[in-house]
Amino acid sequence: MPAKPRLHAAPATLVSLAVILALAVAGVMVLSGDRALAKQLSCGDPITAETTLHKDRVNCPNNGIIIGADDVTLDLNYHRIDGDGTPAVGCDFETEFCDIGVLSDGHDGVTVVHGSVRQFDVGAVVGEARHNRLLGISSSRNLSFGIVVFDSVRSLVRGSSGNRNLPPEGDGMGLFSSHHVRIVHNSFRRNPPFGPGLHVADSSHNLIKGNLFSRNPDVAISLEQADRNRVGGNRCVRNGACIRVGPGNRNVIARNRVAHARASESADGVAIVVEGGDRNVIARNSVRYTEGNAIGVGFIAAVGNVVRSNHIRGAGEDGVHVVAKAKHTLLRRNRARHSKDDGFDIEGGRSKLTRNKARRNGDLGIEAVRGVIDGGGNKASGNGDPRQCTNVACS
Repeated sequence: MPAKPRLHAAPATLVSLAVILALAVAGVMVLSGDRALAKQLSCGDPITAETTLHKDRVNCPNNGIIIGADDVTLDLNYHRIDGDGTPAVGCDFETEFCDIGVLSDGHDGVTVVHGSVRQFDVGAVVGEARHNRLLGISSSRNLSFGIVVFDSVRSLVRGSSGNRNLPPEGDGMGLFSSHHVRIVHNSFRRNPPFGPGLHVADSSHNLIKGNLFSRNPDVAISLEQADRNRVGGNRCVRNGACIRVGPGNRNVIARNRVAHARASESADGVAIVVEGGDRNVIARNSVRYTEGNAIGVGFIAAVGNVVRSNHIRGAGEDGVHVVAKAKHTLLRRNRARHSKDDGFDIEGGRSKLTRNKARRNGDLGIEAVRGVIDGGGNKASGNGDPRQCTNVACS
């Protein structure tokens, strides 16, 4: 009987098998270490490696989780990081971060995903960083802000929320001194009377798109000293106001849908207003049923702003109101219907009106002062004042 063949591995093959086995063991050890880290993680602990949370962290007396290195991913794994709802004891707010749910300060490439934070001073903070991401983070019942991004560039907040933060001034989100940040497909709802849904200050070249703002008694989006931002495709429903620019230059506010802006103690029921700033564009927005003006321009000095192709229905005052401090405003192809006062009330000298339509408004279709430029093609009919228009021709 022939002898049974014997399995034989070449020396190189044996070495390869040994390496593979060692790597597999190391991998198991790393995974076990990561799991142990996540299980042992306590309130206020820093993390310096990829970490997945396996249970809630509740009643944290100060900070929740602190990111301590670049290129770290923190997966909350749909768990909650919960504060104790009271200011941190023995923490100096002037010199250190206090009472933050998730903190990433000075670290690039950080990602925080899939979970909730609540009952801190600020739910989640990204500061002095590049390429940070907050994805699917729900932040609520915080004292000052749901989310804050400051001194940061090229970061992303997506699919997250800043809802039901605490009075008197719990903002949904703050974006400060930051640039090229994308804030997309988030929700900011039911924040307190003096807490904007999204507060943007000293920030430029940011994208605010596809977000829902609902039932914030204050303004939904406030831009202060903010230039060249794009605010588009957002929905604003039952806020004190939707978008306020004051001041800011060369911002584009386009294709937003606004309904039922209701005046409050901190907002005047105006859907979209450029209080001050130059060469902003307000275009292709849909505005329905406001207590104040639908669109306003120039309550502080403003030059060269454009109001174009907006559809307005049911404004509580004027459809579009351009005050005397606004110069060289262009109004083109807008439609205003069923405003309680004028369709277009243009007080700003050297403003130009071209191809606008005003129908069935309570007073005049277009009330323009002397010095307004008639660009032609304006139409007005069925308005309360039989003159239909003043100082421009209307067919």
